[in-house]
Amino acid sequence: MMNSKKCLLLVMLFLVSGFGWAQKNPVAEVTKLITSPEVEAHLTFLASDEMRGRDTGSPELEIAANYIASQFKIFGLKTAPGLSNYYQPVALENAHPAKAGELSLGGDIFKFKDDFILFEGGNQEWKGDFVYVGYGSTEELNQANVKGKMVIALAGTKDSGGNPMAIFSAAGGKFQDAKNAGAAGLIEIFASPQVPWPALVNFFASNVSMRVKSSNSGNTTHVWLKDSDADALKKIKDGSLSGSLKIEGVKTEPVPTRNVIGMIEGTDPKLKNEFLVVSAHYDHVGVKNTGKPDSIFNGARDNAIGVVGLISTAKYLAQYPPKRSVLFIALTGEEKGLLGSKYYAENPVVPMNKTVFNFNCDGAGYNDVTIATIIGMERTTAETDLAKACSAFGIKATIDPVPEQNLFERSDNYNFAVKGVPAITFAPGTKAFDEELLKYYHQPADEVSSLDFNYLIKYYRAYVYANVLLANNPAAPTWKPGDKFEAEAKKLYGK
Repeated sequence: MMNSKKCLLLVMLFLVSGFGWAQKNPVAEVTKLITSPEVEAHLTFLASDEMRGRDTGSPELEIAANYIASQFKIFGLKTAPGLSNYYQPVALENAHPAKAGELSLGGDIFKFKDDFILFEGGNQEWKGDFVYVGYGSTEELNQANVKGKMVIALAGTKDSGGNPMAIFSAAGGKFQDAKNAGAAGLIEIFASPQVPWPALVNFFASNVSMRVKSSNSGNTTHVWLKDSDADALKKIKDGSLSGSLKIEGVKTEPVPTRNVIGMIEGTDPKLKNEFLVVSAHYDHVGVKNTGKPDSIFNGARDNAIGVVGLISTAKYLAQYPPKRSVLFIALTGEEKGLLGSKYYAENPVVPMNKTVFNFNCDGAGYNDVTIATIIGMERTTAETDLAKACSAFGIKATIDPVPEQNLFERSDNYNFAVKGVPAITFAPGTKAFDEELLKYYHQPADEVSSLDFNYLIKYYRAYVYANVLLANNPAAPTWKPGDKFEAEAKKLYGK
């Protein structure tokens, strides 16, 4: 019989050699651990009719949160710093639209709905100076004296060219920049031939909207003003004007929801202080009256696929902990305006300057099963690892084929990017926003029974392996020189 010391030594050697083999052969281990029946089981649960489309604030979304947390528990993930469990409560609220309002500027009177709508904010009664800041870039805000004043800017950016998606995407960051500069509010002059003014009024002034609850949401206002030939809009571009803004009738109610967060501590004494954030939103759009028998928007592609990518990565890295620490975040409220990630970015459980990369998993669907579409891949130094991971499983890593859709700023990676964190999204293969894609995108037809699992297993294994490479690479990914978020990254990381 072997003595106890020898036995212990052999066990240790076995464990070490086994761990080393797994790290030297991660492709084989990923193939073994990430299986088609398991990912299909996760998808079938999350996108079932019983989950009723996982609408934000719904009981079914809470069930999905519990399901994800239970997987974290099974894998042995730690809770994140400052949290007693796997849940980060997210303070959201439903805002009922304003009933009336009036904007007075330089002697001209603009009426609510006829001339302007409330994009964000609450009831307001304000008097003071208005100042024009061009497109309201950070530089333009810094050059103008905006503290305590109502800022007037052109909607979008100088490069948006009236593109409505670009205008919508730029709005949130611009409003935040105006608040950070101490402005009393932001008024954007809206002009886009692709979006008739009555359509905007119908959407923003007639529907309940969800937003992150803010202690000053009623004091800082974001308004969209219809472009016109009014004298005030001509004069404001030559200097400041005085005036007033009044908004009445906004009512709010809390929406209970939460992000689901788990953590794996890194094994390297130095790199464990850096965090890779693996994220995916787990909400969808719920149930809608379609006039057809099927009214449930199951959200298999958008974004049960992404959640299963997150779960699969957690399973693998829990068994083979990487050098760098990893935070797994299932985000709420993405479909309502990237709200869960917006809340997290303002209330991170790990400081943003210790978060070196956000690898988000999300997408509208797929129409090319030979590729993975990685939104923003070419913008960071992670590109080599991502291409390697995809190639290992027989698919090709490709960049965004539809930049006009502004996909980079339409998923949760964006709220990490604006803080300076290199952040991109791993999406199923997209060659175009064509009929094949739109048949399922935000449609009741987006069900598990329509998915191609021969493709998805390659997709999942590539995503997991990409995370393995990123979490073990001694060099943290960075924005490539000249990227629009590079300056913010230098401020964040002090480089």
